[in-house]
Amino acid sequence: MRPASAVHLIINCASGSGTGRELAELAERRCAEAGRQLTIHMPSRPGQLDQLVPGVVADAAAAGAVIAAAGGDGTVRTVAHHVAGTGAPLAVIPLGTFNFFARNFAIPEELEAAVEVMLEGEPRPVDLGEINDQLFLINASFGLYSALIKARERNASRFGRNRLVATATTLLTLMRGYPALDIELATGAMNQRLRTPMVFVGNNALQLRAVALDVASCARHGQLAVVVMDPLGRWGLLRLALHGLFRMLEREDALHSFCADSVTIRYRRRRVEVVMDGERLQLTTPLRFAIRREALSLLVPPAKRDMPPGEEE
Repeated sequence: MRPASAVHLIINCASGSGTGRELAELAERRCAEAGRQLTIHMPSRPGQLDQLVPGVVADAAAAGAVIAAAGGDGTVRTVAHHVAGTGAPLAVIPLGTFNFFARNFAIPEELEAAVEVMLEGEPRPVDLGEINDQLFLINASFGLYSALIKARERNASRFGRNRLVATATTLLTLMRGYPALDIELATGAMNQRLRTPMVFVGNNALQLRAVALDVASCARHGQLAVVVMDPLGRWGLLRLALHGLFRMLEREDALHSFCADSVTIRYRRRRVEVVMDGERLQLTTPLRFAIRREALSLLVPPAKRDMPPGEEE
């Protein structure tokens, strides 16, 4: 089954190294060669993305067109949130720093190859994580992780967006320490009160495998991976970060992980800042996590179509 002929391409020029205009020229040339109608949507400011996407997705889905999201994981999440449930095929052109979602499905980070998947890829149903009324592709977290993202955004604006800046920011932020939060965590199998500086809920097998935690199989089996951290001082947090850099987190006693179909987290504050795929949002408590089955029809390289999620090389 070939994808629809028309393509609506949403490009976040603020993502990654600023290759948005190069992508636009490439997409125009390749769509013309392939006889495909192309409409490019390129917000001039990051804040315009949220305003632009709902209308673009509604029009494209009604016309049976492919919707393509070009940007980092946060950009893809914004587009996917509106595409989910429409049945429209979604293409991803990764322009971000880590691109966990694209890499998990073997979507290439090289522009020309990614555009080929946009034009020639085959649809594959993909599960997404859900928290209250929001969807996430990779992970959702609150507490310490939110502080890390704030610091990363601040330093990225000064030193640029790259993995070295992200790593250095993580180490420096952890050395400052972070207070524990009192929460109540409930699944279908347990209900307990915890003191923790961070709760992390993952939906991406590649990212979980990368940090060597024994929960990478959760996503492959259609479950959420939940990681809870014990309260730690600054040196304990630094040790944790160094273990992560050297992929030894399975040896870290301060982390507790498990798989779950759904998770409810209660916290004394009415609203809490949650980081979803690198983007910070204010959500109302309690936080209810779940899996939305086959939420997306994702265009993937044909040779990878029948691979289970997270098994791509």
